[in-house]
This record gives sequence, structure tokens and C-alpha cells, in this order.
Amino acid sequence: MRKQRLGELLQKAGLVDEIQLRAALGFHYKWGVPLGQVVVDMRFCTSQQVLELLAGQLALPVVDLDAEPLDERMTDVLPVETAEACRVVPLRVEGARGSVLVVAAAAPARPTVLDEVARVAGKARVVALVATDAAVSRAIDRLYYPHLLGAQRPVEPIALPEADEQLPLVTDRAECLMLGQQLQARSASTTLEQGGLPLLMPLSTDVPAHARVTEREMPAVVLAPQAAPKPEPEPEPEVWVYGWGVKATEGLLKLLEEADLRARVARTEDVKKARARAVVLTPLQSIESVMRHGIRAQLLVAGRAHDRARALAMGAHAFVSGPLRTDELIHEVAARVSGDGAPLRQVG
Repeated sequence: MRKQRLGELLQKAGLVDEIQLRAALGFHYKWGVPLGQVVVDMRFCTSQQVLELLAGQLALPVVDLDAEPLDERMTDVLPVETAEACRVVPLRVEGARGSVLVVAAAAPARPTVLDEVARVAGKARVVALVATDAAVSRAIDRLYYPHLLGAQRPVEPIALPEADEQLPLVTDRAECLMLGQQLQARSASTTLEQGGLPLLMPLSTDVPAHARVTEREMPAVVLAPQAAPKPEPEPEPEVWVYGWGVKATEGLLKLLEEADLRARVARTEDVKKARARAVVLTPLQSIESVMRHGIRAQLLVAGRAHDRARALAMGAHAFVSGPLRTDELIHEVAARVSGDGAPLRQVG
């Protein structure tokens, strides 16, 4: 029996009509975008509806990855490079002696992809559950890059010239004329005219008797209290922590403190002014917008596996990828602080 195609399944389920299917297929053939993604982008149906059809077509169960608990031990079973390339998320190990790996795969999951996952993981068999590609991306971030969650590209304020509060904003013509008359009257009250020319009014040196200050009424001179000595400036930290989420920042500061490394949360201004021996520990997406200003400090950049080339182009001194190995991270930071760090290398 011939296997029904996705387009036929969509039409049979009443999710698209003949005209909508032709439009989606035209886009699919022209641009190479998967048909399931096309009908979702065109809002003919939802991603969940397409997922259920694909799961029925492949005879595979559906998994809600957003609600599925992830086991961080699975990062040792399947490397992040394979998970991203094959669009799968390792969920658990089953079977005798852990010979079966259960994964969530972006539909449609091709048999060749599952064979590659089994080979890399060293498992006899791989069982696939079907999920949307977007859910797979989110799950990969949760499992392999939890330290990057919450990292944001900084938004820097734009300096604007200060407004002169003494100059009123006048937009009405009548108000403008009235303001001009007031200024002219004020000017006339302080000038004299002689021969049609304006003269400055001489200042009077006579002070009224009631306004004169006698010797008895002279105010006493009060000496200002002596200023307290300025506290010694806090030493510049060895490590600047910049652009992470709240939880990741707290964890990194605690980790660095336990390793006897002076660390502080950095502002964009701190990163720009950091000395050459300092280490800036930052996610890639947070530091990219600052690089245009030029940075002297040593950059230890964290990112996804495919971001290594971008980090290299930015001049990063070390690149952290995949699950964050705290021992390797601290060793690399300490080496950078002491000046023993090697050129760009992979950490983790």
C-alpha cells in the first residue's frame, strides 16, 4: 500500500483546500522549505496539527518537549554537535544494559538520522518520539546551554543634548508675538534712549537704610565640618561577568569567589575600560554589540557549538560551548588571569 504524502493527509483532514495546498506546494518546491513548515507559516493550520499528522504518518508517538523533564546526564551520552546537526534531544536510556536511547526528533525523523545518532551514542537502537522543530530547539537550549538562558544583547542609552529649561517651547503664532512683546517691554524698562539710541541704565550705589547690614548684624562665620577622608578605591576585579541571566550570574559569581578570583558584575562601560590582563566572561550575543568599541581585556566567550567561528572572528581568547564544565571553566579563567592562557581554545 502506497504511503500517503503530507499534502494528501492535510487535505484529507480538512486542514487545507485545493487552492491552499497548491500555493503551499509551489512555495515548497521553489524555496525548499518543508511543506509542514510552509502551511504553518501561511497560517493554514497549527504546528501541533501538522505534528499529529506526521506522527500518524510515521507511526511514532508525539512528545510535548516543553513539559518533558530533561536529564543533564544525557549530555554525556550524545554530544551537542550531533544533537544540533540531527535535530534530536536525548531523553533517557532504556533496555538491557542501557542499549536503547530514547530521543525526541524534529518531524519528519529520517532513518539515516537515527542511525547516525545510534552510532555516535554507541547504542544498539534508537527510539524516536516526534516533536516540532521549534520545541527541539528550545529543549536543546535547556539541556546543553542552560547557562545561556536569559542572556540578552545589551541596549545602550543614546545620549541626547540637555534641553534649556529657560527657553520656553512656543508653537502658536499669537503666543510667539505676545512673548516678543513681553521681552521688548522688559528690555525697555532697563534701558534709556538718547538720540534714538539705547543706553544702559546706570546702576545705583545707594543702598536704603533699612537694607544696610550693620556690624552688629553681620552673620557669624561658621566653619564647614572637615570632610571625612575618602575611602580607598576598591581594587579592580580580575574577572568581569557580563551579559548573563540572573541565575547564571549568581552561579558564576559564587563559583569564581570559591576559586579565590575577584569577580564583579560588569556594565558595558566597565567592559570597554577593562585592563588588558582582566578576563571578561560573557555570552556571545551579549558581547557582539560591544565589540565595535574595541576591548582590551581577554574575552572568554560562551556560545553554541556552531558559534565558534563567530567567536574567533571577534578575537575571543577562549570559547565555552555545550554543557558548562565548572572545573574546566575555572581552570581556564585562572590561567588567563595569571597570564598562562594559550591562544583561542575550546573549553567544554
